[in-house]
Amino acid sequence: MDIAVVDRSAVSGNSTLHGAATGAKLIAFSLVLAAVVVSTNLFVVLTITIVLLAAVAALRLPARSMLPLAAYPAVFAAVFAFASAPDALAASLIIAKAVTAALASVTLMFTTPYPQVFAALQRVTPGLVGDTLLMTYRAIFILADKLGDLTRAVRLRSGLSTGHPVRAARATTRALGGLLLYSLDLAQREYDVLVLRGYSGRLRVALRPSRSRAADSAIIVVAFMLLCLAALWRIYWIRLISYSWILLAVALVGLGVALASRRRT
Repeated sequence: MDIAVVDRSAVSGNSTLHGAATGAKLIAFSLVLAAVVVSTNLFVVLTITIVLLAAVAALRLPARSMLPLAAYPAVFAAVFAFASAPDALAASLIIAKAVTAALASVTLMFTTPYPQVFAALQRVTPGLVGDTLLMTYRAIFILADKLGDLTRAVRLRSGLSTGHPVRAARATTRALGGLLLYSLDLAQREYDVLVLRGYSGRLRVALRPSRSRAADSAIIVVAFMLLCLAALWRIYWIRLISYSWILLAVALVGLGVALASRRRT
């Protein structure tokens, strides 16, 4: 995963979802996850997936970067489904749930800068946990850059490109060991700098104000409606199972409209 692409989209994006309040997006994200967990109907889960895809298309989010990330959990879900699912329908439901939850998470990641997510979570987490999350975010970029340098050094010095896989593996192992030691040293230096600058057990990050209260409300309402649909089909599944295809059909029409509007603009 290219973290820089995720961060660039979250910081530089200008869509309606980018401008929404972080708290509203976290509430909507929680409601969507609850809908995925509650649902036992494959069509309902696919409907939630298509609604998220329609939002990605309508808001002109970087789908080429988002969809591969959302598809990663499908591999692990497929292994679990193959081992535990009693039939193909149950296996498909497990995979669909994993992909849908991942797509919701990826959408949040691509539309919300991590420090803003941290600022919202900071209100409910202990000081040490919240500060660790923020500093970990910063360290990821430093360590990713360091890992890139080490990888290039391994390729140049170990003969990886000239057919010496054993020597390359040894050099890579040593490089990763060096990266681990570097990360420990980085953590100590970061803490020392914070103490010297007066760190007293809490880093404060201000929440960015919302551009539109109406957009905040709309995001939460849509997510709540998805949860209500999932709960309704869970409770009255015997009566509603024959009508599940209608939800999917409506969602597909919405996705088609979103794709058409994206192409026109």
